Amino acid sequence: MKQPVMVVLDPTLKAPQPAFEKAKQLAAARNTSLVVAVNGYSSAMVRAVGYDKQRLEAATTQIRHAWEQRIASLAHGMTCSAHVLWEKREIDALKGIILNYSPSVVVVHTSAETGLRRHLFTPRDWQLIRKAPCDVLCIHGQPWPERPGILAALDPDTGQSTPDALSVKVVNEAQALSDALGGTLHATHVMDAVDDSLVLLMGETLSEFSGSLEDIKESQKAAFRQFASGQGLSAEQLILLEGPVARTLSHYCKDNELDLLVVGTVHRNLPERLLLGATAEAVISQASCDVLVVKPDDFQTPWKS
Repeated sequence: MKQPVMVVLDPTLKAPQPAFEKAKQLAAARNTSLVVAVNGYSSAMVRAVGYDKQRLEAATTQIRHAWEQRIASLAHGMTCSAHVLWEKREIDALKGIILNYSPSVVVVHTSAETGLRRHLFTPRDWQLIRKAPCDVLCIHGQPWPERPGILAALDPDTGQSTPDALSVKVVNEAQALSDALGGTLHATHVMDAVDDSLVLLMGETLSEFSGSLEDIKESQKAAFRQFASGQGLSAEQLILLEGPVARTLSHYCKDNELDLLVVGTVHRNLPERLLLGATAEAVISQASCDVLVVKPDDFQTPWKS
């Protein structure tokens, strides 16, 4: 049985719900079911009703019914499992739904308004990115074009004889998305830039340093090309960039009007990349396009501990 696609709706009843539209596209393309969750809880409503349990019950029933109608109108006949929540701590309820349905991906809308090309993550979004045992697709309000531009960000050189498992999964997920959406796929590796002053200093101290730096760059390029070739990517699909990883990726996506960036959450290579919170988190935060956050197969969610 195929894993479903799950979407978390914006909590405003009359909002456009771009996450629903993109989740519906994914579910249809993958020929799988759709799980919909929304938290209808309103602290203002609770305060207005006060301690009258009967009035609060009636109000919550009306809100649930309104959301069920809204979801049905968005679905346009597509079958979906709808969950209208009434929770002060939304993440706890979402956790239960995710563990119960085991979706392949959770789709969330993470920018405040349609015209804003910057992700504004809530604590709930970060909880999903860091802890959910599935991929998380963070989207802006703009619909995908007919042929969306998709970029897979890779860091495949682990120094091991076997291909990096997370980079392989990132390529596979990006390719699957490209196939499903009829998009164009490219893959990139960003080589961290070394500070110019450091290069000059080291060059004065160690005459062979500048040469070894070029050797390292060439080694990284060769490793990226070899990995990409092994994953069935052509030379025309490869893009080598140099600079601070997060900023360089963000600028490239913006300058080339890309629609979707696919990244891995963790990397088991350099110590500073072991935890989500450094490079990966910065990439996600600064991206100007939709971001698919891919979890490794051995990802261990704290929700099951």
